This record gives sequence, structure tokens and C-alpha cells, in this order.
Amino acid sequence: MKLEQVSNADTVRLIETYRSAAKLHGEATEAGDHKTANKSAELIGALYAELRRRGATAQRALLPLLTDPASGVRLWSASHALEFSPEHGEPILKELASSGPFLRLTAEMTLKEWRAGRLRFP
Repeated sequence: MKLEQVSNADTVRLIETYRSAAKLHGEATEAGDHKTANKSAELIGALYAELRRRGATAQRALLPLLTDPASGVRLWSASHALEFSPEHGEPILKELASSGPFLRLTAEMTLKEWRAGRLRFP
């Protein structure tokens, strides 16, 4: 999905695309492919902004992704869940904070910034 298509997609399609982009972002980051990771992050940000614009029901559609087999999907969805369902997002980030180097550092920093009140999503 292209960025300009985000606002016209239904919520199911947004979630599917979010999952794919988050999985790709995690894989690209671990492989050191910053160009792919950055492009995926931009799309994830646009998708989440659209879900937020649509309200709590659309945002909560991300919660099933917290159990996705792909760690990048769990990381992104848990991070965004802190904004609308911290009781679901925080335990996943704590779990990821004890995993591989990329995930550990990102999960730790996300929790630190959230607890300090500095975590903001555009």
C-alpha cells in the first residue's frame, strides 16, 4: 500500500498492511537494511495515524498483533498500544526487552520514554 492510499483503505486492510510493514521493518533492521527499515517505519506511522484518527475501535484492532509470531510486529503494535491500552502493550515490551539486541534496546527505550511521559506518536 502506498502512503496516499492509507486514508481510503478499510480498517482490515490497514491492519494487514501494518502487520506486513512491521514484520518487514523488524527483518530489515536486524539485517542492517536501513533504507527498507525507514520506508517501512514511515508507512507504519501513517497507518497508525489513520487508525488513531478513526478512533478507539480501529486502534484496538491492533491488539491481536501482540501475539504475532514476528517479533517486529509485536514490538510495533505493543509500542502503539501504550497509547490506548497500556495494560496490553507494556507486558509485551517487557518480554521483548529480554530478547535479541535490537529488540531489547528498542523495547527498553520505548518503555523508558513512555514511563517518563515523553513517548509521542505523530
